[in-house]
Amino acid sequence: MKILFISYDFPFPPTGGSISRDYNLIKQLSKHHELHWINRTIRGKIKQEYKDEMKKYFRKMDIIEWDYDQDPAGLLKSMVTNVPYIIKRFESNEMKELVSKTIRENDFDLILCDHIYLSQYIPESIAGSIPVIPNNEDCGFTYYKRMTENSGFARSVYARSQWKKLLDYEIEVLKKYNVYITTSEKEKELISQYYNQAEICVIENGVDTDYFSPGKRNGTGPNIVFTAWFKYYPNTKAAIDFVNNIFPGIKKEIPEIKFYIVGKEPPPAVKELEKTEGVIVTGYVDDVRSYLMNADAAVIPLQIGGGTRLKILEAMSMKVPVVSTLLGAEGLQVEDGREILIAQSDEDFISKVVKVIKDKELSFQLSSNGRKLMEEKYDWDISGKKLNSFLNSYVENFKIKK
Repeated sequence: MKILFISYDFPFPPTGGSISRDYNLIKQLSKHHELHWINRTIRGKIKQEYKDEMKKYFRKMDIIEWDYDQDPAGLLKSMVTNVPYIIKRFESNEMKELVSKTIRENDFDLILCDHIYLSQYIPESIAGSIPVIPNNEDCGFTYYKRMTENSGFARSVYARSQWKKLLDYEIEVLKKYNVYITTSEKEKELISQYYNQAEICVIENGVDTDYFSPGKRNGTGPNIVFTAWFKYYPNTKAAIDFVNNIFPGIKKEIPEIKFYIVGKEPPPAVKELEKTEGVIVTGYVDDVRSYLMNADAAVIPLQIGGGTRLKILEAMSMKVPVVSTLLGAEGLQVEDGREILIAQSDEDFISKVVKVIKDKELSFQLSSNGRKLMEEKYDWDISGKKLNSFLNSYVENFKIKK
């Protein structure tokens, strides 16, 4: 098929989260289809070598380089208008014109809109004539809804003003296109509670099990790691809460323990955590595997957010035991005590991290079972085949109905 792929972030290097999902699904789709790409980055100027990497997968690419900065005035205005801030923030006449022009000049079999927020770029006349499938790593409204319950006053007030508007927006998109791709049965369940008439396909997040393969530890002392993108508020909050409320308890039991906070764009509040003895904040690293390879455990202390955590899949693929909150492991088909340890409280988190470090048999069983699960269920090749099958079937049925 000839597919137009519209996305909002540059997926190389695939340093985790939604961009890793994008990169790997693009690779999978390029094996079977002719791909055309319109990408509005949120990171400004993109290195030419990164663009050259993506040229391997697309027949034609249009990259609009955009620095995404918060708009305080727009944020305040969104609290008293019907349009969610995130939707208004992504408005772009340039993108609308480019998408319209590209559609006019090509005979596409399918348009993949790689985030529901980007559907605003698609001409109204397209609905019903060309199949359009929005793809979301999570239901955006759930992120804001959960933020109302587990945030400071100012952030909670803002989230309360946004979540219902965003839900209404997502439902309108579902009604228009009657189809949706998401990452887990949990996300499907969350949106279906509010609208269940659309065809929702679950394409699980995955991991490159060859790239994230087990390695030999270099003999470092006991340490734990949290890998994340720290411009995403739930990750920042998780790191801060972990250092303040959980790490001291672990350090009491294992005094020499180190906690590595690994990931790009840590804000000042995260950098400040290095003042705590045993905490190391790395910022951006070229290769997260060296930190995972040497870790006794990966921790996922998330309390808010949505989607599924590629950081868990990457750790398991490298045979690193994982300790997570229930929400952190949400959407993954893992069993507590078999592939992962689920902590129900701060005290439980402390206990389980200490146990997995001291109990070598438990560590071995968790890491072995986790790796096996990645190979059997979460390898990107598996997700790619499922996605390709769904797209072919959906487009064929669309043509019949049309």
